[in-house]
Amino acid sequence: MKYTTTKRMQKYAASVVCALSIFTAVQAAPVWAAPIPTAAVSQSAAQQHVQSANWEPTVKASLNQFMDMYGNRSASYDAANRPYAVFDFDNTTSILDVEEQLMVWQLDRLAFAIEPDQMEAVLRTGIPADKLTLTYGADDGDGRPVSIEAAIKDAAAAYKQLYAKGLITKTGKEQPAEVRVSPEYKEFTAKMRWLYDAIGDTMDASVSYPWVTYWYTGMTPDEVYNLAYESHSFYGNPDKGQTWSKGKYVSPVDYKSEAGNVSVSYKLGITVSPEMKELYKTLNDNGIDTWIDTASPVDVVRAAVDYFQVPGVDGIVGMTNKKDAQGRYINSYDYELHAQTQGVGKSLTIDKVIAPKYNGQGPVFAAMDSQGDFNFCTEYKNTKAVLILNRERSDDAGLCAAVAAWQKKHGVTLAEANKNGDTLFLLQGRNENAGVLWATDQTRLLGKKDNAYLSDKALDVISQLDAGKTVKQALEDNTKLKDYQGYKTR
Repeated sequence: MKYTTTKRMQKYAASVVCALSIFTAVQAAPVWAAPIPTAAVSQSAAQQHVQSANWEPTVKASLNQFMDMYGNRSASYDAANRPYAVFDFDNTTSILDVEEQLMVWQLDRLAFAIEPDQMEAVLRTGIPADKLTLTYGADDGDGRPVSIEAAIKDAAAAYKQLYAKGLITKTGKEQPAEVRVSPEYKEFTAKMRWLYDAIGDTMDASVSYPWVTYWYTGMTPDEVYNLAYESHSFYGNPDKGQTWSKGKYVSPVDYKSEAGNVSVSYKLGITVSPEMKELYKTLNDNGIDTWIDTASPVDVVRAAVDYFQVPGVDGIVGMTNKKDAQGRYINSYDYELHAQTQGVGKSLTIDKVIAPKYNGQGPVFAAMDSQGDFNFCTEYKNTKAVLILNRERSDDAGLCAAVAAWQKKHGVTLAEANKNGDTLFLLQGRNENAGVLWATDQTRLLGKKDNAYLSDKALDVISQLDAGKTVKQALEDNTKLKDYQGYKTR
């Protein structure tokens, strides 16, 4: 797709039509069903630079240098081949994880459309037979080992009891106190949320990421969207569920089950910061399209973009399952649409879905927070800058954070990094206890009193860079990925 220098609204309308074809093949209502402020974005004064004082100073200066060098005020800007940015969503665009928050909403309200005799099979979907016997600690991963297979059987059994009592509904509802204290309710909610952590911590992302999407089996895309929108409007509202705290599910100690008692904690609160919305808008005002490449279900993120009014989003690609003849999701990932949008699958999806609309070029800007974003934020030749939301990661996101800290320490500018053939990595901190970005590259993690900065792995990479390794060598020599294509190879 070639873009011209026509009015911004014409370009945006065209992008929405394009996005509709990508998001879903069966959609009764428009994708942008909730009030995303398209008109407000186009009518407000164009913003050449980010302005918030909550950006880390080096990040702010570098973002603005990026707008000057690659935006539509640059002599090298090609209106016929617009540049674009790709953002991760959970913990990058958003503060905390919208899909994990929806899980709590779904469990608390018993919002499921799975037939009771199908639940165990749904929960087993995609898990290799030899992995079912893996164990995980009963208390948030610690303590007594519990079999994943046993917990699946327990969750399915409790679900049948709740279903038989008429408590399971597709839309869910706030459950009365007598239900919430019942043993089968406590058993079901605790075992389901515990399984999410257990599978995620013991199995490959190709198993764990699609697994949670199967919770929406039997729902249409619109029904998932509406469920997610309700969740976002509760946990994204400081007057309701946005408490920036932690909750806990505990199954009954004396309840007859195969796995025994488990407990699992979860976070409460989600938002999209004013600074992140400012960045999306500023990129758009500078003629740079903005896309989201998310490991969450696409309908969940569509709802978040709408509720939090993230401006100027040109398209979203995310985890998407196949549908039955009635347009309801089934427990099978739709690989014909695109790869799983995690890890290298994010790059593969950019190559298949996004890049062809831009004459095959990769993103000029990317934003990330974790391992699942490492590939798409490091592999593209024409990526000039990468924003990292600091979470003190010890995975490959920590490598990117290390490069950012090293470049900052040595005063490397965007122009210098790009002239050397490198991406400029930028590290931005936040305070998760208040749900805000702040003007430092350190982060205060939820529930913590002290700031976090860099993991031991990241500090080691800085030492390697100080000793003379290039950015390319630091990333390729230290990645945990066995099949990493390489830095700037796409």
